[in-house]
Amino acid sequence: MNRSIVFVGLALMILAIGLFAYPEILTGAEAVDLEVQVGIVVLPLGIAVIVLGAAAPDPRLTTVGGMFGNADENEMRKRLARSPPTGQARFLPSPLESVNCRKCYTAVPAQMADCPRCGTHRECRGCNKPLYVLAGAVRCAPCLKDEVYCSCPKVRKPGAGRRTSGHW
Repeated sequence: MNRSIVFVGLALMILAIGLFAYPEILTGAEAVDLEVQVGIVVLPLGIAVIVLGAAAPDPRLTTVGGMFGNADENEMRKRLARSPPTGQARFLPSPLESVNCRKCYTAVPAQMADCPRCGTHRECRGCNKPLYVLAGAVRCAPCLKDEVYCSCPKVRKPGAGRRTSGHW
């Protein structure tokens, strides 16, 4: 039950009863004036709003739309309040993605071990050692596995720790 909506319907019913009684209290005679006719229209409207409020879910939060709360707003706040993932988001390149040659910056497809322009061996993304064509597939030479399944110890790439901008 949404109490806010029920209270609005209750206020409409009190208004309708007041409009019914207004001519009799003011003049002392029963008359069907404009106020009574408006009360006749407002009374079923108040009852409908009370029934709507009784059937509506109870929001713990009212929105900027007024006193008719929004249950969807509560669900969105719960989802946004969840803690973000703790580690850094790391997007590894796809094993089928082409790489650039370290010498001439030519795009080398994943199925090729040598640069088509300068002939330099492409480096394994896991261990940074040269790749060779072995048994019809591009494989890491030290562990003899595909580049995707390389189990060599990880080696830092040369120059990974130094800055190249020159500002420091």
